[in-house]
Amino acid sequence: MKKIQRAPVEVFNLAFLDIISCAFGAVVMLVLLAKNGTEDTERSPSNLNTLIESVLQAQLEVETLKGAESDKLQELKQAKNSTASVNKATQKYESAVPRAQKQIQELKDKASSLRKEIHEATAMLDVPKSTDIPDDEVGGIPTDADYVIFAIDNSGSMKTGKGWSRVLAVVDDILKSHPKMKGFQIISADGSFMFSAREGQWLEDRPSMRNTALNELKRFGGGASQPEKGMLKVIQLYKNTKGKVSLYVFGDDYQPSGLDRIVSGITRANEGRDGKPVIRIHGVGFNRRQGNPARFAAFMQAVASRNRGAYVGLYY
Repeated sequence: MKKIQRAPVEVFNLAFLDIISCAFGAVVMLVLLAKNGTEDTERSPSNLNTLIESVLQAQLEVETLKGAESDKLQELKQAKNSTASVNKATQKYESAVPRAQKQIQELKDKASSLRKEIHEATAMLDVPKSTDIPDDEVGGIPTDADYVIFAIDNSGSMKTGKGWSRVLAVVDDILKSHPKMKGFQIISADGSFMFSAREGQWLEDRPSMRNTALNELKRFGGGASQPEKGMLKVIQLYKNTKGKVSLYVFGDDYQPSGLDRIVSGITRANEGRDGKPVIRIHGVGFNRRQGNPARFAAFMQAVASRNRGAYVGLYY
């Protein structure tokens, strides 16, 4: 018998590959389906609402933090402005303190210098072997008088501002510089008495009367700048007083012409029987920008030099 020839069996034929490919595709499909199922679960409406709420909450917190940050920045700005203002004010005050201290010290020095000048000008000259005539080189004023008269220009220029307080201080200093004084009197430069009822008399030298006179002098005003009238009236009323009399003429201005004639008239009126001046006449000038203090100084220097007196110039 003839052997029948059969076709060889192919293990990996097309059908087998198809099966294998389909199986692999199925696995891939399962994987894709499983992944899609997860994403669908994550993207469910409930999860989306939760995410939206989280986002909105985060945005709200961000806005809250921004508002808090803005408030803090505003507070910081205000604090910086306040600090700058305080620093500026501090610097202003710190710079003002030295100037104020300097001004105070200058005023103290000026006051001390003025008081020293007054005391030196009214220093005692009745030391042993000294003459009865003031020393022109020193400019001293004898303070051994028994009686003192003040003829003070109390016109508007003298009373303006704080200058009158200086007048009061000088009067007080002169009174304190006369240890032997028995009485005193105060009149205006043109001859009006501050205590009109005591015209031609003396005010007793005691502490209470000094205080009364100084208080009254604060309000004493209304006179004119005519010291020649006051000096002539003093000479007329007190020339025959027993004891030494000193007249202090205060002023800051003098206008009349013919100074030589006026000075000669005062000097003749003040002569005693021996031809010498009876009353010492001193001048105290208060130099200001107003008026004519230089003319007053020249006038009183001439009167003082002829009547055993001295002249002292002061500044307001």
